[in-house]
Amino acid sequence: MKANQIRSARRRRNSGSSLAEFGPALFVLLVFMFFPLVDMISLGVSYGLCLVLNYNQVHEASLLPFADATNASGTVMKAIPDQWKSGMGKFVKMTGDPQTVVSYRAGETGTDNVTDRLVDVQTTVICNPWLQIPLPLLQIPGINAPMTFAVTGERPMENPDYAKP
Repeated sequence: MKANQIRSARRRRNSGSSLAEFGPALFVLLVFMFFPLVDMISLGVSYGLCLVLNYNQVHEASLLPFADATNASGTVMKAIPDQWKSGMGKFVKMTGDPQTVVSYRAGETGTDNVTDRLVDVQTTVICNPWLQIPLPLLQIPGINAPMTFAVTGERPMENPDYAKP
């Protein structure tokens, strides 16, 4: 029995260093892999939700007259973002409110000499990362600094006469 105890003590002494390396390895894994990955996933979700906001805005702008679509307190620039912020926008960690720019341009001219009008809606949202990872002297968007998403959508006007100011 004495020889077995000596062998097991030797085995423990030879492999005991792995326990001492576990703490630093776990720290490196969490700080440099897990937390940045969580931030990237949260920013991906935020980008998808910003796309949904822009899609809803461009759809509504294609149905409304020019004066209603470009009104700062109207449906496209105010009501839809406010409704989005109280719904899906709750999952986006934003700085300020979404900014919207609505513009129009001429499309293709058909055989009947009628020119289509297209509405462009650009939505800009400044998103913060879900976890602020403190990195001294570095400001990396998406890791420890805000990231700006500018999403543009385009759609033909339902009634081309609505695109005239």
